[in-house]
Amino acid sequence: MRYCEKCQVEILDDTEYCPLCHNVLKIDKDVETEEFDSFPDVLGKKKIGAKITSVFFFATICSLIFAIYFDEILDYRAGFLYILTAAFLYTTLILNFATRETGYLFQIFVYTIGAVLFVLIVDFYYGFKGWSVDYVLPGAILLVDLVLLILMLCNNRNWQGYMASQLLMLLIGLIPVLLINLGVVKHPLVSEIAFLASLIVFLGTLILGGRVAREELKRRFHI
Repeated sequence: MRYCEKCQVEILDDTEYCPLCHNVLKIDKDVETEEFDSFPDVLGKKKIGAKITSVFFFATICSLIFAIYFDEILDYRAGFLYILTAAFLYTTLILNFATRETGYLFQIFVYTIGAVLFVLIVDFYYGFKGWSVDYVLPGAILLVDLVLLILMLCNNRNWQGYMASQLLMLLIGLIPVLLINLGVVKHPLVSEIAFLASLIVFLGTLILGGRVAREELKRRFHI
């Protein structure tokens, strides 16, 4: 068994160093395992996740090659293969960040942006009817705003920590407004609601939060 004399724990990971104190592990088959607590096999799970991610990334490359081959060489419209490529790429993205020690807020933003981009690709494949920018994009903004509100209510002792995320959503909410002015969005109601929701949530937190909220913004942006 692998164990750390300093921490008095059995290490299940296939590693030479203790993940707690980084001392060199002892290897002794005769040591009674009951004498030590066990440290879970974290690295093993990460390796499995990395292998699955690599499989999906390989599938993404293969799908993209076939799409280019059919589209450019055989002159066959293979848009569905581009959609499949985007689906594989999005799955790879999810798996990649799921196996990393990234914050859940960062993952929420990455997954949402990836989903919106995937829907945009599907919309373009079917001739760009505009439903992706009319409804999906502002709908995603509203969904993230709702998630931030729920997180603030569940974590009311540290609600001011979400100020930077709300400001980011306010800036992202300007994108549908810009698309309205450019004439890309044909049905602006949902986009306007999404921007107003982001604005109200941010201003509400800033005003009701008082000095604590303002100090949080100053701390985040070093003002």
